[in-house]
Amino acid sequence: MFMTLVISMVSVFFIYQYRYRLINLVLGTRWIRRLAVSGALQIPFIRDRFYSRFMPF
Repeated sequence: MFMTLVISMVSVFFIYQYRYRLINLVLGTRWIRRLAVSGALQIPFIRDRFYSRFMPF
């Protein structure tokens, strides 16, 4: 139990410390980036903000 807690805390620390590097590593893969963008555009708030910024008509 204690060891699981310690490992979890250390994992969270390293993920937080290197979060941008991990995001760049994951989104550097074309098909994962495509899935992330298409998934984000399924959310109405994000889709409306994106379209209003780049297509203002």
